[in-house]
Amino acid sequence: MKSKIVFLGFVLLVFVAFGQKKPSILFESKVYDFGQIKEENGPQKCRFNFTNVGTDTLKLTAVRPSCGCTTSSYTKDPIPPGGKGYIEAVYNPANRPGAFNKAITVTTNDPDNPTIVLSIKGEVIPKPKTKADYYPQHLGNLYFVTNHLAFGDLYDTKTKTDTLKFYNNSKQDITLTIKDAKPFLKIDLPKTTLKPEEEGIAIVTYLPKERKEYGYVFDQFYFNTNDPTQPDKIIYVSANIMQDFSWMTEKDKKNAPKIVFKDSTTYDFGTIKQGEKVEHSFTFTNQGKNPLQILKVKASCGCTAVEPSKKEVKKGETSEIKAIFDSSGRKGPQYKTITVITNDPDHSNITLVIKGNVE
Repeated sequence: MKSKIVFLGFVLLVFVAFGQKKPSILFESKVYDFGQIKEENGPQKCRFNFTNVGTDTLKLTAVRPSCGCTTSSYTKDPIPPGGKGYIEAVYNPANRPGAFNKAITVTTNDPDNPTIVLSIKGEVIPKPKTKADYYPQHLGNLYFVTNHLAFGDLYDTKTKTDTLKFYNNSKQDITLTIKDAKPFLKIDLPKTTLKPEEEGIAIVTYLPKERKEYGYVFDQFYFNTNDPTQPDKIIYVSANIMQDFSWMTEKDKKNAPKIVFKDSTTYDFGTIKQGEKVEHSFTFTNQGKNPLQILKVKASCGCTAVEPSKKEVKKGETSEIKAIFDSSGRKGPQYKTITVITNDPDHSNITLVIKGNVE
């Protein structure tokens, strides 16, 4: 009798196990190989087909590509037993030369396959480059390699030359003239007229002595053209102009000015409430022999007003640089700098700091 009960229980468990309804997803393939595709042919599509081989309704709850270059659409309606569905992937090869292998993560209500990873792969053959591709900065129909000439560090006793390269991408001649030329820039235009698809250059020489400024400086000039799309082409020019002390003899160095700050070059105002202003004076003395010149004082942002009391400080004299920090519209830790440029050969570039916290 006991053995019969055990046998009947076993049969019941088998019946429940085999009789339980559940969805089951089966893909024709989980990998799609595009092979070689040409970049200029644009986005490429592929499709992953699947069947619900289970006994209950199948649902796709999420389809997530591994990157933005792969988009996908898929069957969003519930799929009955025996029904079919798809997941479509689109790969955009633009600016993505070379081999690729991307994943698409699929989430379902199939208890045996809640997460499935599909993959697409292939190789993008880059499109042949045209002249225009070498000139990424577009100002109307005149294309530039860049419209910013960065001269970098530049001593005030030297000059530096750089070349601006451009290309006529229109179907008509473009004529060029210089507009708003600066006295510290010597600009040579070998060609003032460019035919369609013709390349041109401007040779720009920076004369820092004429700029009469130190530290980082940023300027601009224009090409005035007959381009109907954008007649004026703005060109930016930057440099970090430094003093050249290489001419100084040992005697000159001993007689040079010497800036010495009374206290620290960093001021911590602690914690203040938003909207409050903080004032602090950085006091210094010229402990050298020749007059000390304050050539430039520049704050890192407009919230810090800087005011040198004297531009020239004689031997033994004391002066100050007054800074005002306005916390309006600011919150949290603050760290502001003030750059001071002097004619002290040992301290020609000094950084003052104002820091603290704004509640």
